[in-house]
Amino acid sequence: MAVDIELIRAYTDGLVATHDPTSPGVITPPTNASSPLASGFRECGAISDGGLNESTKQQRKDVFIWQKNALVRRIPGQFEKTWKFAAAETSLFNLGIQYPGSVIVSTTEGARVEEKPPTQDIRAWVLHGVDDARALRLYVPKGEVTERGDVVWSGEGITVYEWTLTGYLDTNGVVAYRHYLDPAMATP
Repeated sequence: MAVDIELIRAYTDGLVATHDPTSPGVITPPTNASSPLASGFRECGAISDGGLNESTKQQRKDVFIWQKNALVRRIPGQFEKTWKFAAAETSLFNLGIQYPGSVIVSTTEGARVEEKPPTQDIRAWVLHGVDDARALRLYVPKGEVTERGDVVWSGEGITVYEWTLTGYLDTNGVVAYRHYLDPAMATP
């Protein structure tokens, strides 16, 4: 078996971007991995050194038959796609993601948040990884931060906003569009 180390990827840089769902206008989805993002997208800024963790879960229903109590089928069940990351910047934009449905205003000192229980906040997201001249860009047309980790105030590290982004199906039945900038896979 041949090993080709040129096909090993390490996305060690990149960005997470979304848009302000209260701003009017149409969000233009990316159609490749290299073009600049449409003007409606804004970066969440620095992401902690853990990067992004992508998770796919699908339940299966085992079907057994009486003869020899044998497994004969595994029927696909519920499907879930999530991405987990920690935003390391405190900004009005990120506070809007952390506290959806709350009143967030800029003040002469900085900001004020009148925190309320989170409301539903489904929006488009772009997750972009870079490995030298290669890139992977994911467009999540319908994503929502469905879990928020503890916000730690500590003398041992920075404060981050840990989010789990859940992808929902769009009208085409797609949870994420993947665009690879990678000569190893390009058509000749």
